[in-house]
Amino acid sequence: MGSETVSKIPQVNLSSESLKPGTSSWNSACKDIRQALEEYGCLEVVYSEPSVEFHNRILAALEELFQLPQEVKMKNVNPKPAHGYMGKISTFPIHEGLGIEYATSKDECQKFTTLMWPEGNDHFCETVHTYAKMVAGLQQLLVKMLCESYGIEKHSESHIKSTTYLLRLLRYRRSQAETNLGFKGHTDKSFVSILHQNQVKGLEIRTKDGEWIPYEPSSHSSFAVVAGDVCMAWSNDRIKSCYHRVIVEGEEVRYAVGLFSFLTGLIKAPEELVDDEHPLQYKPFEHQGLLDFYLSNNSSNKGDSNMVKAYAGV
Repeated sequence: MGSETVSKIPQVNLSSESLKPGTSSWNSACKDIRQALEEYGCLEVVYSEPSVEFHNRILAALEELFQLPQEVKMKNVNPKPAHGYMGKISTFPIHEGLGIEYATSKDECQKFTTLMWPEGNDHFCETVHTYAKMVAGLQQLLVKMLCESYGIEKHSESHIKSTTYLLRLLRYRRSQAETNLGFKGHTDKSFVSILHQNQVKGLEIRTKDGEWIPYEPSSHSSFAVVAGDVCMAWSNDRIKSCYHRVIVEGEEVRYAVGLFSFLTGLIKAPEELVDDEHPLQYKPFEHQGLLDFYLSNNSSNKGDSNMVKAYAGV
């Protein structure tokens, strides 16, 4: 790479039909995923889905949702941080978001849809549920490949079983706002977050050297995969959670959708990831406990990864 600046986050292509466990292309993709997460805390994945048609359908569903009156959207209430409706926040007025917890369950998508459209909206419900299941499948594939790269594939099954998913539907609209800050710099409190968007740029990733890299999806089936604080703790600090923000230039509306994964049960680093070179960094903890701690904490840097250190650090 020489001395020139790297201005793109690493990309891994998982769209090939020949990508089968045990093949050399599989093994090298596993290694690339691990290295990208260790070096950047994130990567771009080019996947076999969605089709162009379905990509357009999910964006149309977002558009339809955000056209609803403010008071309807505000019915999306959830006590967990950043799980329910967020909008009209003075510090970043161009951000608006809603959440569907346990989005891989058809019933939960239906509940959310009925809350927004009491008269029903089967098309919307079907679209978000299909999307959530598709991206959950990608998340499970990534966990499997990451575990395999660390030589701990025996842990992947139980990890996947204990995962739940929050779908966030997001809009960033410049209109009258003075600021172009869509969301301030932060790390996610998830295990990983998988983000998909329209053509309007905005996501920026901070490297270890403090440089901000803009993320530009290379296709309609591209996803930004972002490691959260829980992934950092689980990997015993081998993976650093990704510090990122959203800056939206221009007048076009940016639509994005994120699938955030959370773990039930006790989170602890697999013993294989603890050794002399990597002594244990975190006590076992529960994901919900971290969220509660985050919610009750008023420090100015609660948005960064020091939060998980303060909560569960050894």
